[in-house]
Amino acid sequence: MKNETPATKAKRLQNYITPRHRRLIVALLIGPLPRETGDRVAGASNSPHYIGELRDKFHLSIRTERVEKIDRDGFVTRPGIYHLEPESRELARLLLAPK
Repeated sequence: MKNETPATKAKRLQNYITPRHRRLIVALLIGPLPRETGDRVAGASNSPHYIGELRDKFHLSIRTERVEKIDRDGFVTRPGIYHLEPESRELARLLLAPK
């Protein structure tokens, strides 16, 4: 399975995609996805879990950029912004295709 084409890999993995995965893939194809937005898009408060599944189970290359922000209480935080890497765009599109 190491030398699978993106189309073959997508066909094999399509049975395991949930609506949450699909919504996140669509959002990632549009552009960078902040973690908080990912929660709203996925419809769950644990989008990092689903991003992890997209990486591990669906073999998408998703980079996490950490940005420094000050929260409402004045504390420095480093929320993530997810980026779908160019080499995974074809697989992402194929995963969304009808079976």
